[in-house]
Order: sequence, then structure tokens, then C-alpha cells
Amino acid sequence: MERIKNDLSESDVERLRKSGIIGIDTETGGLIPHRDRLYLMQICDNDGVIDIIQTDHWKNARNLRLVMMDPAIQKVIHFAIMDCAFILSYLGMLPANVYCTKIASKIARTYSSNHSLAGLIADLLGITLDKKQQMTFWGKTQLTPEQIEYASNDVKYLIEARTKLETILEQKGLLPMGISYTDLNKACQSCIPTLVHIWINGWDFGKEDPQVIFGI
Repeated sequence: MERIKNDLSESDVERLRKSGIIGIDTETGGLIPHRDRLYLMQICDNDGVIDIIQTDHWKNARNLRLVMMDPAIQKVIHFAIMDCAFILSYLGMLPANVYCTKIASKIARTYSSNHSLAGLIADLLGITLDKKQQMTFWGKTQLTPEQIEYASNDVKYLIEARTKLETILEQKGLLPMGISYTDLNKACQSCIPTLVHIWINGWDFGKEDPQVIFGI
């Protein structure tokens, strides 16, 4: 069940803190935070409850900001560098404790060249995501049922995908130079805040290439 609101409630904050891990996705007007609008943020907890935040005043969403800043809540995001750049631009802060499934996928799924969310979910969970609404306008006051379903599906499988990726990383063991796949992933995940600042301030961090860990 999806719930659209302009901020999280205090009870939502407590529920998400108890969850300890949440999936996050955003819908934007493009891929450039300085130019394009942040229209939606979707949050899914460990029980599958989805909240959709829609507001023109992101910095006034106090409870949402509290959740984003809470290091005790892990935020699972696909291509977290982009989403975190928009969150930084509109909420004025970087989320704490972020796990990017795209980074983890490129380290774990070296057998695949498809590290899109749809490719990841199809491979790990056997679920086909309908991406028809991806290029629609998200600035509508009244979203269509199809848009709401799309936004929900993009966030509802992230926690389970993270679990599957962590299992693969553990099973793959050590790389030839002695570091484990798990530890390499942790090291790469820790770079997300720096990469967000690099990208949002005009530097590039890698082109679209399955061999580039941080690439689009």
C-alpha cells in the first residue's frame, strides 16, 4: 500500500528506525541536480510499507530529513550517486549510511553487463519491472495510478536485492590480491559521499561501462 504525503509523520520515523534498513528511490525531471527538479521520494521499509513524499518544499520536510541523516538506518538505493546528489541539492544534506545496489552489482555480478535496476531485479528475483512510465512527467499534482505503481516498484525490491548481492559477494570469497569481494564492496560504498560532491560540482567519475564501478 502506497501513501502519498508531503513529509513523514513521527510514527513513520519510529517505524523506519525499527526497520533499520529502507529502500529509497527518487523521481526527477532529468539527470542534472542544478537544473532538474526533485519531484518524488519513495521509501520502503523492511515490511514492504511504501511512503511516497511529494512536495515543493523539501527542506521543510523535517521528519524526512531526520530519517535521511540517521546513521542507524541503512538506505538502499540503486545508482545512489545520482539520487544522493538530488537529495543534497533539495534537502540540503547527504543521506547517512547508504548502500548502492548498482555498485554492489558491478562487483558481485561480473557475469553480467546489465547493471540496470530492471536487469538486476530480473536476474536476482525473477521479477520483470515495467519501465514504461520512466520517461513521464513527474511534476503533476495528481499522479496517475500507473505512475504510482511504477514509483513503488522501483523501491519495493531494493532490500531483497541487497540481501541477494551480499550473498553472492560472500560466496565469491577472495580476489587474487587477497581482499574479499565483501570488503571491496564496503570500501567502494564508503566512497559515495565523495563521488556525490565530485559529480555535483562538475567533475566526471566514469562513463557508462560495466567495467567502471562508479559509472552510470
